[in-house]
Amino acid sequence: MNALEYYIKEIISVEPYEAEWTKEFDEKFLRIRVVTDCYGDVREHEVIETEKEWEEAKKRGYFFW
Repeated sequence: MNALEYYIKEIISVEPYEAEWTKEFDEKFLRIRVVTDCYGDVREHEVIETEKEWEEAKKRGYFFW
């Protein structure tokens, strides 16, 4: 399966995220609501990412999924 680029069109919200499974990691997680565009398919998504992954996605302007 190939990963696609989902371009960030709008950031709706970013907030800290904690769940039982996140306690296994030494990183902080975020719940992110964004509007993305993937080949003209514009949708709103809610994703869980680490702070580091989120900063990289913002810098690039897209997520890989």
